[in-house]
Amino acid sequence: MSSKLTVLYGSQTGTAQDIAEDIWRESKRYYFKGSVFPMEDYPIQNLINESIVIFVCSTTGQGDEPDNMKSFWKFLLKKSLPLDSLNDVKYAVLGLGDSSYVKFNFAAKKLNKRLAQLGATCILPIGLADDQHDLGPNAVVSPWIDNLWIALDKLFPLTNNRKPLSITPRPFRWNTKILENIDCINIPQINNDVFYESNVNKHDNFIKTVVKSNTRTTSIDHFQDVRLISFAAESIEHDLGDVVYVRPQNDTENVEHLFKLFRENNLNLTKETVVIISSIDEELPVPHYLSKPVTLLTLATHIWDLSARPRARAFQQLSYLFMNNQFEISLTKDELLERDKLKELSEPANLQDMYDYVHRPKRSVLEVLHDFPHTASRLTLQIMFEIFETIKPRAFSIASRPGADSLDILVAVVQYRTILKVPRKGLCSNWLASLKEGTDVWLWCRKGTMTFPKDPSIPLIMVGPGTGLAPFRSVLLSRENKLDNLIINTSCSLLFFGSRNKLKDFHCRDDLERLRNKGIIQLFCAFSRDQEDKIYVQHIIEKNKNIVYKFLENNAYVFVSGNSKNMPQAVKETFQKVYGEIKIEQLTKSG
Repeated sequence: MSSKLTVLYGSQTGTAQDIAEDIWRESKRYYFKGSVFPMEDYPIQNLINESIVIFVCSTTGQGDEPDNMKSFWKFLLKKSLPLDSLNDVKYAVLGLGDSSYVKFNFAAKKLNKRLAQLGATCILPIGLADDQHDLGPNAVVSPWIDNLWIALDKLFPLTNNRKPLSITPRPFRWNTKILENIDCINIPQINNDVFYESNVNKHDNFIKTVVKSNTRTTSIDHFQDVRLISFAAESIEHDLGDVVYVRPQNDTENVEHLFKLFRENNLNLTKETVVIISSIDEELPVPHYLSKPVTLLTLATHIWDLSARPRARAFQQLSYLFMNNQFEISLTKDELLERDKLKELSEPANLQDMYDYVHRPKRSVLEVLHDFPHTASRLTLQIMFEIFETIKPRAFSIASRPGADSLDILVAVVQYRTILKVPRKGLCSNWLASLKEGTDVWLWCRKGTMTFPKDPSIPLIMVGPGTGLAPFRSVLLSRENKLDNLIINTSCSLLFFGSRNKLKDFHCRDDLERLRNKGIIQLFCAFSRDQEDKIYVQHIIEKNKNIVYKFLENNAYVFVSGNSKNMPQAVKETFQKVYGEIKIEQLTKSG
């Protein structure tokens, strides 16, 4: 195998990018040349000249392609493209999706089909990784990648008695070095959040705003902390159904744990250590936000996700610390035990061990380093850029109307326990909950998965338990504003809201009751724990089937929002049952 192999990815939050880079890096074991690109940066006119292309893409929204795949996909859809234009191209597609969505891995499936239509030859069945799997996407990703090398070996067998290298000759993304002379460096200035200061993604219109309020919507004695957070919105344009992205930072406790780890292992790394990152070659350039000197404090606060669960490749990388130029060095018994355990956890055959150690207890990469002290004592900056994933942005439905003086989001703060002593905390939700009034925050808006009718006279049926209420609050406040300003008449809509207790987690109660009193909605609530038998939104939909049927007959739009895994399907089945039963009753009465 000495051919060129190109890896292209479409990634919304960075996971597909990480996997694409892993494939690219692994390809060097088989002597492939070639680069890894986001699809938007790839010179697409070169596609017809490629020998092998590996595509890794996620699906976002309701079957949509990621933002950095859109221009590439638009070009592939051109009707003017000859159906034999990719006849000389061999390809494979790995999709990353979530089976709780109806259009599971839709972007990857569309891409796979279109490439075949244009004459390209598929060398491996499409991989459809599922975020809902106990082992996460890796349950599909690891065996799919193994099969990829088998397929490529058949097409491009190694010659001259060459064998695959035992480890990749490109274990690291970039070169790193510590800047010794920092007299000319303004440390406070480079401790800014370089991700935003560099405006890293030209397609993201970053907006710097300020927190106006951060209000808990659940009672203080309720187990779940939910926040209604408002940001100043004078310069923020958005539409109904849009989402807002925020990129969190690590909490101070985790940052301090990292530097404590450095001290305990006698690593000469401090918060003020200034790092320079440079490219090893042109195949994998340094991202713009790391192109200038940066302190370890900035990396630990704004770049590295210290609470993320390590992937199998991180364990493989850590095992390399016990080698010198790919040769094992003399090790103590304890060091050998650590190295062997790291290797075991990195192997696809040991996915269950990986699940038991990392995924089930939700063990973070920092906690792993504490469990492997001999490994931690050998840490290098290059390794840290491999084992610490980049903090990824999170999306939230906008809960305020367009044109309002604030942009609101409804956030459930994630905290739970596993078999580990320390409670697990969601990085983004806990960061958001900690924000004080007046704090500066960067954010950006994107089109969401819901498209509400522009005409406010069109009736809606909305099902939004918990924080699923957010997009419906947005559209209802918009209709209220139009009604109050006599812009246009609005129709009454149905809102089915669900939570545990009326007195503990009735989110935005004042808003909903005001909207009901104005005749903008008929409000139906299911408080599941306020009575002996649990009641959910699907139960109150069925209980009010006559009015639901009437709205359906009047061409009401139906929207369902919420993060409960089984709720959407249960609601769908209830709507089908309600409509079918009443339709049959009417047909029976009419003879």
